[in-house]
Parts: sequence; C-alpha cells; structure tokens
Amino acid sequence: MSATIGLPVHMTTLSNGIRVVTQKVSAMQSAAIGIRIDSSTRNERAESQGASHFIEHLLFKGTERRSADRIMEEFDALGARANAYTSQEEVFYYATSLSSVIPATFEILADMFVNSILPAKEVEKERSVVLQEISMNYDNPTRFVYHQFHKGFWNAHPLGLPVLGTVETIDFMDRNHLMSHKLSNYIANSTIISAAGNVEHDHIAELTERLLCGLPVGKLPVIAAESGWKPSIAEHTHYQRAMEQIQFFMGYPIPPAGNEHRHTLAVFNQILGSGMSSRLFREVRERRGLAYSVYSMTSSYSDSGGLLIYAGTGADRAQEAIDVCHEEVMRFCSESVSAETLDSAKEQIRCKRLMALDDCDTQVRRIATSTSLLGAPEPIALSLEGIAEVSVEDICLMAENQFSKIIPRVESVGPGDGPGLPR
Repeated sequence: MSATIGLPVHMTTLSNGIRVVTQKVSAMQSAAIGIRIDSSTRNERAESQGASHFIEHLLFKGTERRSADRIMEEFDALGARANAYTSQEEVFYYATSLSSVIPATFEILADMFVNSILPAKEVEKERSVVLQEISMNYDNPTRFVYHQFHKGFWNAHPLGLPVLGTVETIDFMDRNHLMSHKLSNYIANSTIISAAGNVEHDHIAELTERLLCGLPVGKLPVIAAESGWKPSIAEHTHYQRAMEQIQFFMGYPIPPAGNEHRHTLAVFNQILGSGMSSRLFREVRERRGLAYSVYSMTSSYSDSGGLLIYAGTGADRAQEAIDVCHEEVMRFCSESVSAETLDSAKEQIRCKRLMALDDCDTQVRRIATSTSLLGAPEPIALSLEGIAEVSVEDICLMAENQFSKIIPRVESVGPGDGPGLPR
C-alpha cells in the first residue's frame, strides 16, 4: 500500500513556459500522454463562442504532414487510443498506448497540436457535426437542463458561456477565424504536458522540448468576471417540455478550486450524494421512492465553484424532491455526522482514488488539472492525507459557513408549470 501511495510525481517548467508533469507507475505496461491548454470557453469573445470546442474537433483532421486518415491509421498501428474534450477552462488532448510506444504516440499528438492546418473542407464537415451535437444536447433533457443551470448559475460570468457555442456562432466562424483563435490561445506558457504510467520524466521533458518547440510564447487573452460578481441563486426557471419526468439541477456556491476547504467538501459531497449509502440516495430514492437517479457533485473552477444536485422525478412530486434535497443539505448545518459515517466516506474516497491509479487516462487528467489549479501536480499521498484529516467538526463548520443562509438556484425541465424553490 505505501509503495502505491508513494508514487512519484515530477514537474519541470521548460524555458518557453511549458510545464511537464509526470507520475511514474513502473509496474504498468501502459501509459498515457496528454496535452492541456489552459484556455477554453471562458476565454472566448462573444462572436467566438464555441471556437475552442470546434478547434478540438478539427485538430484530428490533418496537419502539414498527416491527413485525417493517416492520423487515425498511425494511432491504430501503434495500438494507441486517442481522444479529447473541451470544458469551461481547458481543452485536453490525450492518448493511451503501451509505454514502449509513448514517444511515437506523443509525436502524433504533438504534430496535431502544433501543426494542425484546420483544412477548409474539414471545417465545413465538422460545422455540421458540431451543429448536430448542439441539437443532441438540446434533445437530451439531462444535458439540456445541466447546460441551462450552468448558464443561469454563472450568469454574467464567462464560465456561463456554452461550451458548444450556439447555432449562430458556429454558423458564423470560418477557417480564418478559427485559425486566428488557435494561434492566440495555443501558446507555450498556457500548455501543460502530462504523462502517467511506465514513463521516465526526463525523457518526456526531452520529447516535449523537441516536439513542441514550435509553439509561440505570448499572453493569454483571459476574460475575468466583473468585480463583485456572485453566482445567481434563489431563482428558479422551468422549461416546459412534453416528457414523463421532471428533471432538475439545484446548486449552491462553493469556493474556487484549490480552496482550504476542498478536502472537507469532498467528504461532505461523498456523504451527501455520492454512492448508494449517501443521504440523498437513501432519503430520496430508498425511503420516499421519489427518483431512480439522484446525486450531488462539485464543479470547481479557478475563480468560482458550485455544489450541484440532480434528480429526475414525477411532476406531482418534483417540489417534494427539491424540498427533501435542500433539507439534506441543511442537516449538515445543525446535525453532526456520526464517526462511522465519516470513516465510511473517507474510505470510499480513499479506495476510489487508489483504484483510479490503475487507469492511466484518469491519472494523466488528474495531474494536469491539479497542476493548472494548484500550481503543481498533487501527489496522491498528499491528497489522501488531506481527506484523512477531515473531522466531524470541520464538516459541520464548513456547512454552516457555506450553506446555512443559502437558497439554491433551481433549473428544471418537464411537463406542467414545474417546481419552485425549496420551501
């Protein structure tokens, strides 16, 4: 156990500002390599909404040396799996392969990242794909209400912008616009290279120095929220739609990522709504039969955060479900959790984090994210120490300070007039 927890993590900042972070797991046959750009949706101007995600699609469509087909053929020939995603504050490109072919895998990924030409013909094809993705998210009620909640909760904040953009902005952007956005955002000093698995840190740093030397250095065009901005809470919006259920998200403000309460919040969230022994699962599903699916989660960003609760329930009991969810949050403010509940939550978190070490994809994202938000990759041992130190008193005090006077925001979709705020 101690050897596993003591997995070394290393970080090197290259002369051009690229940060290279690695976590070595010698016993693994595989490894993963990732490229994170600390620029995404929140850095987009109004006319460029969706550009980061659009470009993510297009980076797989050809470089000066490789066509789209050749990129996929070369990954396949190595037995590698490549993927990417876009969120509010990052775009992340990554690939998993046997550790022996990580250099070749990284070379393809780096070529895409630095030398993509965003072929005009592919721009038009992917425009149609992205528009279909926007339609798909609209048609899926869970995704729809999540995006509407995000937009409402982070109203007038760049975090509230839609990751996919809008039909209007995607229709507007041509190749020149997208290339200009890429060149101004894909810069060395906002790039993190992360690798996890059976890898050598110095080798990854050397490869990065060689493969990404073509990245420009510049100042990232960061868009910040106005001074004094606060999340939009104590408001509710219902979107009427002909469907069987009402699905809703409700949310409370929490401090930004890296805050001093992050370990306490992790334990709090585990007890509240993560897993079958959580309070929400037991009260909302098992005791009252209000929902099949109910859970809580935290969304943490560099300058803001939210505790979110989701459930899907019948229209006639939606208000009851919202009331019960809010009551369960408020319980933490006045009622201490038992020592047994606390120990169980800690053990669940510990086991999940240790088991995740067997997944290179998860680890390569984890160390890149902690480097971006905390300034350095967080060793798993340090993370677990923080969880272990959380006390019953810490949870009650944090809940009292964070939630006791808060009326959450509620966004719902489904039949009828919908529920309101918790009573």
